[in-house]
Amino acid sequence: MKYSDETVKRISFELGNAYRSKTTNLCGAVISTAYVLAKIQRADLSCTDTLKAFLTNANVTKEISEIISRNLNELWDTVVSFIGKYDTDSLEEMVLYDNAYFEWSTPLSLVNLANRLLNISEADSVLDICSGSATFPIYSLSDGRKIKDYTGIEINYNSNDIAVLRTSLLGNNFNFVLHNALTYDYPQNYDKIFSNYPFAIKGRDIDDCRLEIQNQFNLNNPYISRCSSDWIFNAVIIRKLNQTGKAVAIMTNGAAFNKPDMIMRQWFAENGYIEAVINLPSALFSETAISTTMIVFSHNNKSIKLVNAENIYTKEGKRLNVLSDEDILRIMDCINKGGDNTIELTVEEMRDHDYNLIASHYIDKPTIENGVPFECVIKSISRGAQVKPEVLESYRSILPTSYRYITLSNLSNGCIDIEEGKQYITELPKSLEKFVAPNNSIVLAKMAAPTFRSIVVDTTEEQNIIATGNLYIIEIDKTKANPYYIQAFFDSELGEAALNHASGGSTIKSISMEAVKSILIPLPPIEEQNRVALRYQATLDEYVILKRKLQRVLEKKRQLLSEGE
Repeated sequence: MKYSDETVKRISFELGNAYRSKTTNLCGAVISTAYVLAKIQRADLSCTDTLKAFLTNANVTKEISEIISRNLNELWDTVVSFIGKYDTDSLEEMVLYDNAYFEWSTPLSLVNLANRLLNISEADSVLDICSGSATFPIYSLSDGRKIKDYTGIEINYNSNDIAVLRTSLLGNNFNFVLHNALTYDYPQNYDKIFSNYPFAIKGRDIDDCRLEIQNQFNLNNPYISRCSSDWIFNAVIIRKLNQTGKAVAIMTNGAAFNKPDMIMRQWFAENGYIEAVINLPSALFSETAISTTMIVFSHNNKSIKLVNAENIYTKEGKRLNVLSDEDILRIMDCINKGGDNTIELTVEEMRDHDYNLIASHYIDKPTIENGVPFECVIKSISRGAQVKPEVLESYRSILPTSYRYITLSNLSNGCIDIEEGKQYITELPKSLEKFVAPNNSIVLAKMAAPTFRSIVVDTTEEQNIIATGNLYIIEIDKTKANPYYIQAFFDSELGEAALNHASGGSTIKSISMEAVKSILIPLPPIEEQNRVALRYQATLDEYVILKRKLQRVLEKKRQLLSEGE
């Protein structure tokens, strides 16, 4: 069958309009109607006066009969009004390919990439975890390829109904089960597994699965209680994968590098379950711009291939990115042949990096000659005050005082940027005393916005700066390093690269305290540091002067009309 996009859209639109005020399950009614109309016209059925008459003569399975009854009960008069209006092939294509009424489905380009990676053959038994409306088999197996059997597990009954109707047009070796994929009692293991599971879900089922994984795999680590749902689904995949099988899953980028998931990454890597990881472009899903990662599982892997495909995409419209056939070939070449976007690492090489699965973490590592870990010059490092805005508001002063608090948004170009008369508090509560940044300490943002911002605190005894929120307070050992030299490094291209490298690879970058301490910094003799620091301070002074001049020009511009001639 050939997918005639415009024809399918027209049929879908007309059927949708006919049912819009008649049912709450529009998708089920539209797809079921197209299925029924195609069945009537393909078999030239004459007994169509009632739904019961159709089901008696249509030669459909009991499962399909129940789906059609559930979706078209009380709507049969509308169904028969469309008999003969549309081409039969177009109706079947609509059943297979129309996604107009689905809130979430796997992008076609990711189906094509996963299909290339899995290379499903006739002898394969296939499992689809969180199978949705059967997007994966429809696009990967609609070429007439036969397989041993295909099983899909889906918790949403509307999506599962559509999956059953769709795949019935492809053959009779498809089985879709309405069940929670995490708690389902799988009857066998499978040769090939695909999963585009939901992201960041919570609930009792997830908690129960965590406990089961702890017990089954002897993972007595506190981090398992905080790991994301991505790795819970990945554990289900591994448990049901044959020794010679292969699986592909789509997970969030965060699960590939964040601290709570480190113990799961370690377990998967050290047991040889991860074959390859592809960090994908953002905006592949129409429902979210989140960056995702495709992970390939198999058994007995001695190393892991990491591919940075974040910039391999084709723009489609203003918002969406897609993987064209050429893009997929480029990614497959990275997997099969390597290249600048690919790195292959042993488990031993990943241990010191918390088993980070983001390719750019290793590929884009900044080169710092004679670098030393930042912690070598740190006297102390602490997190800013996690204080609610209403608490600060209760101490707010409309007049200048000796106490002022700063947030991430107040760090700008190496300076503290606060509106005049803002963010003063009347007194320093005891609970905030330890969050006062010492003079010449560095305040560094925990989050990139869009880059990691930092400043050197320059205060007198009459002025106290309180760091709040997503900020680190870093006191430098001034016998080893000049704080303004360190700030000059953070403000440089090399320093920005070092911070980005330490943060991992999320859409919203965040850097942990341990990662801050591990950053390599260039550390020349203190005399040279002092010279760089003086030049940096002079540049800061120049910036402040120019900023004040700009503010005066802007104010003058605003008052031109009121000044007259």
